[in-house]
Amino acid sequence: MNRTKGIFSLALSAALVGGALVSAIYPSTAIAQSVIESQVDGEFEGWAGETVVKLMNGQIWIQTEYYYHYHYAYMPDVLIYQSGGGWKMKVEGIDKAVRVEQLR
Repeated sequence: MNRTKGIFSLALSAALVGGALVSAIYPSTAIAQSVIESQVDGEFEGWAGETVVKLMNGQIWIQTEYYYHYHYAYMPDVLIYQSGGGWKMKVEGIDKAVRVEQLR
């Protein structure tokens, strides 16, 4: 393989998305921009329509897709990824990933 100055290094990214294991190879810079892993900062009580979620990394996200599902968890893991021109959040313990928008 010919290595040139402008080629990204590749990294293997595997993420549990909507109950299916999705693996893909991304340029290393794209991983940082298209997948965010963190934890909820405190209690999470599920999705209620316009749920605001504060993460341990300081980001704040709001639910933009209507979905109601009660699920109590303390500091669950969160995976946020780009999907269809927006973002989806997958919270540990809930099968469905929900469309979200970043507030901060």
